[in-house]
Amino acid sequence: MYRRLYTKGELILHYLSMPVIVTILSATIGNILGYTVFKNVVVSMYYNSYSLPAYETVWNTDAFFKTTIIPVILMLVVNLCVIIKMMQHTPLQFLRHDLKKTKRKKAMRLPRWKFLSRFRLRIIFQNISNYVILFAGIFFIMVMLAMAVGMPSTLKYYQDNVADMMFAKYQYVLKNYENEDEDIITTVNKDAEKFGMYSLQKKSDEIDEEVSVYGIIEDSRYVEISGLEELKGNAIYVSKPFSDKYGLRIGDSVTLDEKYENKQYRFEVAGIYDRCQSIAVFMPLENYHRMFDLEEDEFSGFMSDSEITDIDEAYIATMITEREITKMCDQLDHSMGSYMEYFQILCILLSAILIYLLTKIIIEKNENAISMTKILGYENGEIASLYLLSTTWILIISDVISVVLGTFVMTQAWKTIMFSYSGWFTFVIEPTGYLKMFLFVLIGYLFVMFLDFARIKKIPMDEALKNME
Repeated sequence: MYRRLYTKGELILHYLSMPVIVTILSATIGNILGYTVFKNVVVSMYYNSYSLPAYETVWNTDAFFKTTIIPVILMLVVNLCVIIKMMQHTPLQFLRHDLKKTKRKKAMRLPRWKFLSRFRLRIIFQNISNYVILFAGIFFIMVMLAMAVGMPSTLKYYQDNVADMMFAKYQYVLKNYENEDEDIITTVNKDAEKFGMYSLQKKSDEIDEEVSVYGIIEDSRYVEISGLEELKGNAIYVSKPFSDKYGLRIGDSVTLDEKYENKQYRFEVAGIYDRCQSIAVFMPLENYHRMFDLEEDEFSGFMSDSEITDIDEAYIATMITEREITKMCDQLDHSMGSYMEYFQILCILLSAILIYLLTKIIIEKNENAISMTKILGYENGEIASLYLLSTTWILIISDVISVVLGTFVMTQAWKTIMFSYSGWFTFVIEPTGYLKMFLFVLIGYLFVMFLDFARIKKIPMDEALKNME
């Protein structure tokens, strides 16, 4: 009888071809769907976010390279390295399933627990590398979940609390404090209060940030800062967003620059004011006049809890209300808020796929042991409790740790992102958000458990007998 002998090269090509073909097909289908069906999702975000002209679909070479070429190359290189390494074994080693170069000569001594508890602990130690990968995967998914859960929470937090962060319901910034007749602009509105505002810059490697310097009258009704009138020289209070963004603390020094002149101002931080959302600093109006060499009666506008109607609109540069403050949050929530819900579902699916692949490897690795336990008379439910409960312990522990680490990483990433923009939003996740992050991964795992139990049921009892030497 003629026998065909296969070379190592042919075997490598055979086992390498299938994963590469699947990757190429997946990338091709992904590109087709991306430029047809799913492009409508991005187009909807585009039209919801900006008032821009009609779009035109254009082939993106850079996106094709990153989403198609790189994954195919990675799949090719990784599988080639693994297969070449496995081909170093002899045919006899493959027949005996003896594919480990190093073996533990002596089993690890376990605590004197009950038999089933020790058995589960042994399963964990035998599959520790798979559980490490499981933890890494859950951690990566949790970072994405932190963004999907945290962004809507952050926007909602600022939408709900913007009223508490405003000086007054109305803030009028004037073009000039004098009218055409060089008379000082006044109002009969009893709620109105003068303030001074000057614009400087905080220069950094990422962005030259505009900083509003406020001069506040003594005993202000709207900017209630205890001890502000006692500040001397270059002492200031900084807003909470300014403090958070640049890490300013009481006693620190901060240097601000003129926008169009080569002039700098050095300030000493005397305190932090938390009822302000903008990047701003505060000083007594008297110090403000002296600092910027202004007239004693000069001011920039009025703060008021009621609308001012006796100032000609020609003299008003801008009027700031709650609507203007929340406009950006509303726009982000409108354009991206609903898509965060879809992203949460995507994260659940990703976690389920990852957990399924790893638990599948663990079950396949222990097929002989599972088959032997069936021969010894254990039921499918008892066997599942041995293997699946071990994985459940690891998953719950990984889930809890990843919630904390994922949130921390996303918080740091958020700070890095916000450094590239003017203004500051602190990343906020509500307590229920942490619970949602934990449950989303757990939901994916519960779905996988049914598939794993079905896989355990299908393992025949003669599997162990077939592989006995």
